[in-house]
Amino acid sequence: MGLFSNIFGSKLFPVFLSTTTSDSNDSAVVSVDNATKISTVYSCINIISEDAGTLPTKVKYRKGEERITDYTHPIARLLNEPNPQMGGINFRVALIYSLCLRGNAYAHISERDSLGYPSRLDILNADEVTPISVADGLFYSVAGFKELIPSRDIIHIRKDAPDGILGRSPIASVRDTFENARNMTRFSKNIYKRDLRSTAVFQHDNKLSKEAYERLTEQLAKAWERLGKNSKPLVLEEGTKVSTLAITPDDAQFIETKLQTIDEIAAIFKVPPHKVGDWTRGTYSNNTQANLEYCTDCLRPILEMIEEELNRKLFLEREKGIYYIDINEKALLRLDNKAQMETFRIGYNMGVYSPNEIRKMLDLPRYEGGDRYFVPVNLAENGAELKPVNKNE
Repeated sequence: MGLFSNIFGSKLFPVFLSTTTSDSNDSAVVSVDNATKISTVYSCINIISEDAGTLPTKVKYRKGEERITDYTHPIARLLNEPNPQMGGINFRVALIYSLCLRGNAYAHISERDSLGYPSRLDILNADEVTPISVADGLFYSVAGFKELIPSRDIIHIRKDAPDGILGRSPIASVRDTFENARNMTRFSKNIYKRDLRSTAVFQHDNKLSKEAYERLTEQLAKAWERLGKNSKPLVLEEGTKVSTLAITPDDAQFIETKLQTIDEIAAIFKVPPHKVGDWTRGTYSNNTQANLEYCTDCLRPILEMIEEELNRKLFLEREKGIYYIDINEKALLRLDNKAQMETFRIGYNMGVYSPNEIRKMLDLPRYEGGDRYFVPVNLAENGAELKPVNKNE
């Protein structure tokens, strides 16, 4: 009689066999350590850290109204090579990566030269550092160090710090959103692990005894397992019917929920959704505006926190207020060169910018005669005497 021979008896009830699979090792609980397994989190953190970490970072000093770049200052050399293991860009990317993921970023001023300037910076694991506030000031307990390290020797950048000392990780602050994203990833993973097969239900119209039911269930389980491994057809005898009981991705609104989760995570990190894969509402004009908001709302606060902390910890007391770290976020706007040049053209024609002011914003050197302001003659006051520009002046 084949697969179902001698197993049909006198009792009538349907036979159910679930093929649902799950990954027991894939925990849905999201922690700071495994949050980057969520693709949107990984993308947001990498975008922010790489965009901010690769911006030109220079030492400048004030001389009257001028701002002059000093390429020979000891801190300028330190920013280019904080330690023998990494260059300046890798150092800043690692620092910002820790800040975005854990809410805190630390670097140890481990060496100073004979004049007192920091000569080496080492990245510290944020999980191994504990700020300790005492009557004498702020100190840091670091794993592997026997003594507390004073605040003057620790670069500490923090985000979302209610007490002003210890930052909070966005993963811990808004855990439910990240766990929802993790569950979406597991749902998608399980669908494809089953080759898009759903839960199956086998039903027979005849009566089955308890022994027949158990034998049928066991044999179907083995047959279904062979089907998954060898892709052989499953032959159902004795009028047995198979149907599926499952919520399809469409029924579960999988795509809509996934896009909503992307938007929620992107909003937490203040990254435009189109940068992390959601182009459903993207157009050239609103993407351009979103990129500007990304620079002002996401990157600028991070960059200003970094500049402030470096200015406090890297320069000597007599230099503070004169020398400063300048991270040029305008370099990001150069990607849309046409829009930037149009802004400069309008400002120049209105007499708002001089050529040297525009060159300064582009990080270009000044030139003699570039401090003059001009306006088109058709905007001159009616009846005013017009004086042409003398090229020999």
